[in-house]
Amino acid sequence: MLNSTRQIQMKEYIEKKKNVTVQQLIEHFRVSDMTVRRDLIQLEKLGSFKRVHGGVVFTEDLEEEILLSIREDSHKQEKERIAEKAASLVQEGQSVLLDAGSTTLEVARKLLSLANITIITNAINVASLLSQNVNLQVIMTGGDVRHSTQSLVGPTAVQFLRRIQVDHAFIGCSGLSLGRGLMNSNMVEGEVKRTMMTVTRHVYVVADHTKFEQTAFNTFAGWDHVDAVISSIQVKEEYQREFEAKGHPRLILV
Repeated sequence: MLNSTRQIQMKEYIEKKKNVTVQQLIEHFRVSDMTVRRDLIQLEKLGSFKRVHGGVVFTEDLEEEILLSIREDSHKQEKERIAEKAASLVQEGQSVLLDAGSTTLEVARKLLSLANITIITNAINVASLLSQNVNLQVIMTGGDVRHSTQSLVGPTAVQFLRRIQVDHAFIGCSGLSLGRGLMNSNMVEGEVKRTMMTVTRHVYVVADHTKFEQTAFNTFAGWDHVDAVISSIQVKEEYQREFEAKGHPRLILV
């Protein structure tokens, strides 16, 4: 919790600039070096800021800022198995919502060979991939580009989603737990994910086993709208027991 108006203003200033030096903060807020450094300690506790030598960086989440190409290569075979299972749930003539993310991109690759499927996505790379198949109807939500995840977010994306109803949604996340629900690092992107979950008949979370051990800044949804989590046999037994004891959602391991 930030304890002064200045700290709140400083938070907003750094979020806008992304990368700020201590000297810039001293000059902008007209305070001492010691005051700035105390404020930065408080900001770092929020989890979205990282102090570096001579300044501070707005990271949103360190994992989220990893290059997309690197995330795609991480646990590649595991994600392919998850994607194959996800794609097997889709039948000809149905409609699908694909969230942005490295695992949902793998789902898109598995859907690429199908025909007579309508796919709606807010992911630029997913739409680009699926456009190779003229037998698929591919629709983008529209919205503001979030570069780190190649996703479209904001009011335009949300408003579009609220006008549709689909058969299946495949949702990604940065972390998950039965206690906290589904987590990611950006509230605007989280709102898009949450909206996707409310406009579909069947909701599947697709996540590799490492997501069970991660937490993130923003809980974008609970488990009320989730039918199943599709993950891998590498999920630790303690997490498997938790899901089995709760009974919902189903945990599908491949």
